[in-house]
Amino acid sequence: MGNFEIFSHPNGVVFTLFALCCLFVSGIFAAKEERLITPISCMLPAFIFDFLGSWVEKAAVTAYEQGSAVETYVMFELLLFLLSMILMSLAAAAFISGASTKAHSSNLPVWILGGLGAIAVISFTVIRPAGDIVNNMRLIFPFVAFLYLAVGLASRFSSVNSNGYVLAFGITSILAITVGLKFFNIYTPWYITPMSYILYAISFLFMKSNTLEDNLAKADQEIAKYNLRIEEIIKSSPFPIIISRLSDDKIILANNNAVKLFGIKPQEIEKYHLKDFFADSDNRRLLLERIEEQKEVQDFEVLIKTPVNDTPFWLLTSANIIDYNYDVALYSAFQDITSRKNREAILQNQAIRDPLTSLYNRRYFESEVKKQIIKAKTANQPYSVLMLDADFFKKVNDTYGHKTGDKVLIELGAKAERALRDKDIVARYGGEEFVVFLPEIDSARAYKVADRLRQSIASIVVYSDDNQKVKFTVSIGVSSSEISDNVDTLVKTADEALYKAKQNGRNRVEVFTKNDLQNFINQGEQMSNDEKKNLHPIYDKENSAEISLLDGVDTKDIMPDTTKD
Repeated sequence: MGNFEIFSHPNGVVFTLFALCCLFVSGIFAAKEERLITPISCMLPAFIFDFLGSWVEKAAVTAYEQGSAVETYVMFELLLFLLSMILMSLAAAAFISGASTKAHSSNLPVWILGGLGAIAVISFTVIRPAGDIVNNMRLIFPFVAFLYLAVGLASRFSSVNSNGYVLAFGITSILAITVGLKFFNIYTPWYITPMSYILYAISFLFMKSNTLEDNLAKADQEIAKYNLRIEEIIKSSPFPIIISRLSDDKIILANNNAVKLFGIKPQEIEKYHLKDFFADSDNRRLLLERIEEQKEVQDFEVLIKTPVNDTPFWLLTSANIIDYNYDVALYSAFQDITSRKNREAILQNQAIRDPLTSLYNRRYFESEVKKQIIKAKTANQPYSVLMLDADFFKKVNDTYGHKTGDKVLIELGAKAERALRDKDIVARYGGEEFVVFLPEIDSARAYKVADRLRQSIASIVVYSDDNQKVKFTVSIGVSSSEISDNVDTLVKTADEALYKAKQNGRNRVEVFTKNDLQNFINQGEQMSNDEKKNLHPIYDKENSAEISLLDGVDTKDIMPDTTKD
């Protein structure tokens, strides 16, 4: 490769040094790839030694022309060419073996050849000088180096991306030919050397590009294997699993259990969006918010609807964000908890329902009516409470038995629910007492509603165990927002009105009015504090036929609001 004629042209030296700089910059950049570290690290100094060998050869020619001794020059020149050959041979071995930074046993022949070359250099320049042999060694060393390097580069042609190696192989082959022509005294122009450096620099860049493409191809293969493993794991999972693209929510992958659960057609899987299966948009929004904050969500309950099932059902999902096929995806695993939710609904229903009549129980009534009263006050709307009690219920139990008494209570509750509006709240308060909350109804209208209900209940007929007809009536007490906005007070005043209906003959409706309220307040004021202290609580209202439910209620809870009059 070296050509001492370069030094006979001032521009040739500058151009060659510039080409070497380009070669070094390109080589250092390319050698950052692990697969190219060893071969390029060997080739770069090999080119330097080859260039220096040409320079020493030029110095030897000059010294010879001046009649000076040239043995030292020649020996140093040949050693430089020998080092260049050894390094190029090591680079070729690295290309062949695919070495990165580790030495390989395939380098041993190179060192043996180098050792023999060193012995030959010393022998034919110092011990037994031989001009023809020295001239041949000047050509043999680079010729062997280029041939070996060409073989090493050719070994990389099997790679998918090998244009850099092909270019370097072409340059190396041309250089080997130019060196071979020198055996026949055919010399090539000096600019072949710097042009070769430039082309090698380009080939290094191509090699780096080829290596990057190979690495990318391997990464693609690894990702494909990774995705295949994921798919195998997902398909073999006993849980329904769906992978959806995070950007557009399209379903990418669903295992067989998910296909069955969600009613997905496998051949049309990319037409589905995960959001389409959420029955509650707020539920999905909350799930996405938690994933965005935590990147992972465990045991989150979602309500799902499917094209093949009209009834929504509950699933427990665990979801996290993953990389899948170069996409940011949402990995979601599901567990059907519909039966558990049904059991929870049953338990919740049992907690708020009366087991005999299936009406709401007292606890639910008091809790819900408190909320309804707050809404009514905000909207400035009236409301009323009815207290119902079956007349002579003890007589029914004693005459026909408790089973018949239970039938009476069941039919009474059912009739009340059917006769009233959906937004009215009907509850069993205890024993044979029932309570009703009527929103948006004042006391006058509540009286009419109660009276119609009383008449409707009076038409009920139940049959005893011995098939006897049993008819019954109810007495009803009414209280309203005109009296109080306190649940306990409303119930107790309605119960006082009910007591009044019982006193007045039963099977009738009585309304607790403001006058009734004032009478109770006046009766309370007539009793002095001393009498109250001396009177044992058990004898309080002992002259009354029944102790009033208003006992113990603070008058401020039932005092009329004069600002509304």
